Amino acid sequence: MKNYRWTIVLFFLITTSVAFAQTYAFKVLVSKGKTEVKSGEAWSAIKVGANLNASDEVKVAENSYLGLMHASGKPLEVKEAGNYNLADLAARLSKGSTVLNKYTDFILSSEEDKKNKLAATGAVHRDVKMALTVFLPQTSEHFGDKLAVSWQNPGASTQADVIVMDLGEDELARYKVDGNSLLIDLNDPKLKGTQHYLIRVVSKDGNESARCGIKRLRGNRKTEVETAWNEVNTSFGEQTALELYVQAGFFEQNLLLTDALTAYKQAADMAPEVDMYRESYEAFLQRLGFKK
Repeated sequence: MKNYRWTIVLFFLITTSVAFAQTYAFKVLVSKGKTEVKSGEAWSAIKVGANLNASDEVKVAENSYLGLMHASGKPLEVKEAGNYNLADLAARLSKGSTVLNKYTDFILSSEEDKKNKLAATGAVHRDVKMALTVFLPQTSEHFGDKLAVSWQNPGASTQADVIVMDLGEDELARYKVDGNSLLIDLNDPKLKGTQHYLIRVVSKDGNESARCGIKRLRGNRKTEVETAWNEVNTSFGEQTALELYVQAGFFEQNLLLTDALTAYKQAADMAPEVDMYRESYEAFLQRLGFKK
């Protein structure tokens, strides 16, 4: 009788763990255009945040797009029109990091939750009365080697100088831009080795931004972020728009705001046909207080 009871308990534990392991195969992070899933016999529209099972089939129409996160922590873009068995898609993926799933949950959390998190840390932008608005916090820490600088000029000119200085306001580099954004490589020989930067933007028609301070991560904070980054970095490969979008969530949750801005902007620029990436970048600017 005792052995019989243990057999029942063991059977329950095994079936429960199997059921839990098979909860879902993919989570939907991005959907554009007409995308559908077939569970059983019926087709239905795919919604962001939905869980898809390995036994499901998905259909992606022309000019449509799916951004999925596998349960193992591996992002997957589906760009080509057609029908796909999710089990086949999962089989193509290399192993990712399940740690990334907690950042997936953050990405899918409500706009209000994200806004409240930033507000609670005092990270929201305080308006500085300058003619030209640069979309950078007044002071921030930065982890990566790329820095996206974007701005809004009320004047007619599209030409501007982006000036990078040290703390003594000695000019390190000046970049001439025709547009309203620039991706700075912090490994530029003119900048490499400097730990603190001041950045300002001056338009050709004379409008100027405030100076924004950027501090490269050092010490314990850098070690802490590197440890967290190394846990998730195995999930990234080709640097797709979806991967950049997920990275933005990682950086935002870790309050690395200029890194998050950079990743959101890069994702939007890499896949301009996917509205959700541009909208996510704009929403982040709103959370930071740059836009209403």
